[in-house]
Amino acid sequence: MTVPEAIEYEKGKGSIDVTPNHLIKVRESIYPNKKGFELATPVTFTRTEKQVFDLEAEYFYVPQDSLVKVILYEWSQQTNSNQNLLEEKSEKELDKMYTAFQKKFEYLRKELTKRLGEPTQIEINLNSGQPNYRDGIKWLNNNGLNAYLFMFGNNQNEYRQIRLAIYKE
Repeated sequence: MTVPEAIEYEKGKGSIDVTPNHLIKVRESIYPNKKGFELATPVTFTRTEKQVFDLEAEYFYVPQDSLVKVILYEWSQQTNSNQNLLEEKSEKELDKMYTAFQKKFEYLRKELTKRLGEPTQIEINLNSGQPNYRDGIKWLNNNGLNAYLFMFGNNQNEYRQIRLAIYKE
């Protein structure tokens, strides 16, 4: 995929271009970059997904040929400008949000497994009893297409976020 193709795809989804003016790097723990590509500031888009999530997509690419090397998706709780951020959520609202994130995580896990085969690494900490957790699943595929899906959570401050990195070595 090239940057122009990514832009066309995102515009077709109704996404808003929020590409920053400063350099952003992707961590080596997410994208190993074994070939040492010099990546430019990612072309970045945001959109609302199913009136539940704010989705941000970052396309990291090599400027010389505009080839995208890694795509990083981030699903966060949808921000509602009418809602007071300090306002406590009801137990029902929290359960609904937690369920939406868990369903999205499981959906992505199933889709990636269908396309890439069984995961090579699974670390699930959701039920560890700790307030903070990070669930992570990696697919390292023989054809070079790899994925890293992870979900962060904090049960004390109602935080949830899902990230997915897709890259080809």
